Amino acid sequence: MWVSVAFAAGCFQTARNALSRSLVGRITPALNSWSRFAFNLPFAALLVAALVVRHGWPHTPPAFYGYCLATALTQLLGNVALIAAFQRANFAQSILFHKLEVVITALVGVALFGEDPSALGWLGVVACGAGALVMNLGREGGPAGWRRAFHVDAGSLLALACAVLLVLASFMLKEAIGAFVGANPRVGSARFEAAAHTLFHTTWMEVAILSVWLLAVGSAEFRRVRAHWPRMVLIGAAAFFGSLCWFWAYSLTLVAYVKAVGQIEAILAVALALLVWKEREVWRQLPGVALVVVGIALVLLG
Repeated sequence: MWVSVAFAAGCFQTARNALSRSLVGRITPALNSWSRFAFNLPFAALLVAALVVRHGWPHTPPAFYGYCLATALTQLLGNVALIAAFQRANFAQSILFHKLEVVITALVGVALFGEDPSALGWLGVVACGAGALVMNLGREGGPAGWRRAFHVDAGSLLALACAVLLVLASFMLKEAIGAFVGANPRVGSARFEAAAHTLFHTTWMEVAILSVWLLAVGSAEFRRVRAHWPRMVLIGAAAFFGSLCWFWAYSLTLVAYVKAVGQIEAILAVALALLVWKEREVWRQLPGVALVVVGIALVLLG
């Protein structure tokens, strides 16, 4: 089940990132991020309300809220970094570097959280990371030859920062789900209820933090919501379904495996860059796409 859930998460996240990119230049990265969380919150609240009516209010220990807050902070900063990357690099390149998180996730999982992929799983993770580097070879600019694969500019650094922050967020939310399940054994192995409650509490924290920040910077930011709210509602809806799928998938298997299957987002990003934004350099990045596909297949076999 986690495979289909992770695949759906990658698709919804591609839609959310594409919608967010369409607002780049019209609103600030902070307000763009705020729209993702603020218009996500009503969907998350409705889902949790339905679950509470059916199962009652769950036990939520302090550790659960602590992990939710850690998730909120790292996810929020990661989202701002990715949107800032969109302003300095093309859409496909930003997603590529962001998707190097699959390798970072595997290393962090082994070092800190005892998540050890199988041999084939490791091979798939490495293939996904190599695919991102090969795709980087095909972009315009940077030094000639193989060194271009490792060349980073401001946009690339922001996307890499996003990857590191989202890796930390992934493990923090998995710890939050574990704390929820420990306090509510009736949840069982499916863990959907735990994922839904974790998403709700993480999201309202993100909305509160960003709202305070935007008000501190200047209340004029919120005046732009009136002009862009229809697009923001779509961003929120895509963010809700994507986040719910990510949270649920992380609770079912190794985070590195979920990240690897989520690499479908990089492939979809390349397709959008070609078909929608006409980014010609993406044609040269197709061999890297093939490596990513092989990597995903190896993870599934592993």
